[in-house]
Amino acid sequence: MAVEYKRLTSDELEDFIEMRISQLREGGAKEDINLKPALYSYYSRHMADGTFVSCIVVDGENIIGTSEMSFVEKPPYFSCQTER
Repeated sequence: MAVEYKRLTSDELEDFIEMRISQLREGGAKEDINLKPALYSYYSRHMADGTFVSCIVVDGENIIGTSEMSFVEKPPYFSCQTER
């Protein structure tokens, strides 16, 4: 089966969250807390309002690659007085 490139939907969110937790652990996170509810809430809200977008690469039933972007607006500050 050929790989497929697609936008992340709520159907893949549980697997995506598992991958995110694995990534955090591989990066050295040692905390022993259940991060799944907070991640599910974050991704669900921000996918719905368009401030989080992820593209995934799927091989059959497996996500084998991801990219993600969060859109954040910063308030003005001294060196940049306009909204960013």
